[in-house]
Amino acid sequence: MNKENIFRYLKDEQYYRDLYDRHTVEKCRWWEKQANSQDKEKIKVREGVIKAKGEINNKMIIPLILYFEKGERYAQKEETIKKWMVEDRAKDYLLETAVPPKNINCLGCGLEMFVIHKDFYDWESSKKDRVLFMYDCPRSCVPKRAFFNDGEEWKPKQRVCPKCQGKLRSADEREEKKIITTDICDCGYREIIELDLTVKNIPKESIDENFAKDRERFCLSSEEGGKYISQKATLEQLKFLSKEIEEREKNKDLYGKVAKLKKLNIAELRSLLEPVLEKESYAKLEFSQPRMEKFVTIDFALQDAKIGRVEYDSRTILKRLLEKTLIDTNWRLMSMGITCRLGILSGSFKGYEREDDLKRLIINNSTN
Repeated sequence: MNKENIFRYLKDEQYYRDLYDRHTVEKCRWWEKQANSQDKEKIKVREGVIKAKGEINNKMIIPLILYFEKGERYAQKEETIKKWMVEDRAKDYLLETAVPPKNINCLGCGLEMFVIHKDFYDWESSKKDRVLFMYDCPRSCVPKRAFFNDGEEWKPKQRVCPKCQGKLRSADEREEKKIITTDICDCGYREIIELDLTVKNIPKESIDENFAKDRERFCLSSEEGGKYISQKATLEQLKFLSKEIEEREKNKDLYGKVAKLKKLNIAELRSLLEPVLEKESYAKLEFSQPRMEKFVTIDFALQDAKIGRVEYDSRTILKRLLEKTLIDTNWRLMSMGITCRLGILSGSFKGYEREDDLKRLIINNSTN
């Protein structure tokens, strides 16, 4: 099979730009047509742009819809064109590299068949893209056969009777410039289909005389598109700020509690703990080198200075004391708890800085 005769999917870039702009013009023309209608109707537009409820005067709302339609089409243009070209390039590569299955024999005479055509096959969404090879017999026997590049034979779907859903038997008959197919079912159903092979004059594709003018109106220039993207980013930021303000207003009590938390650094943490610990006969508080990760964590060690206090009491009293002292701060005793050996107690603290983490602290406090 001559490589020069293989259909190529990948076109030059301008082809895709023209195709994309035609789609844009069609979409915008449709909206413009709605604006000229005197009817009032519900207009549904993509989420995040406009959500209209009730009856709306088209002449009032559609210019705004067109503004977003043109802008979004511009914003998605380069990515869409790139995607189209990548897909078509992949189709061409698969067509060029796919190897036809060998040793395919005619079901009529048994001779080995040869490939007469191949094409990209993507009609079944449930399966990966494949190449379909059409085979012919040296003696032109029928039926011809078709195989995918993975070796699976293509089988036409069995047509069923519209009356009883039984299998139809088909017979083809060739006349001068006509193929007559007769479908017959055991229930008595019979249908004759005629395919006229006469070459007819195919009407020329109508020329869109207004396309150039509408392309200029609906397809934004790089300057206009850049301005839209900039304005959209500003609107998105305002939308985000609006949501944040709304969320803060809704949870103002929670944010109030966050604001009241004592945000202590490590030196301030030491200053808070030492007098409280001393009062309960815990002495010589020492901190390790802090670990700076998502949270600041630091190990601590101290001595139980109370003679005769048993290990269990020493750990339990210290744990309660630390949890109570830290409750209104941004520090917490870590979950591994406190260990005690020969009167030396140790554990770890975790420090919180981000507002979202501080909110979770408050929420955890209220649920515990």
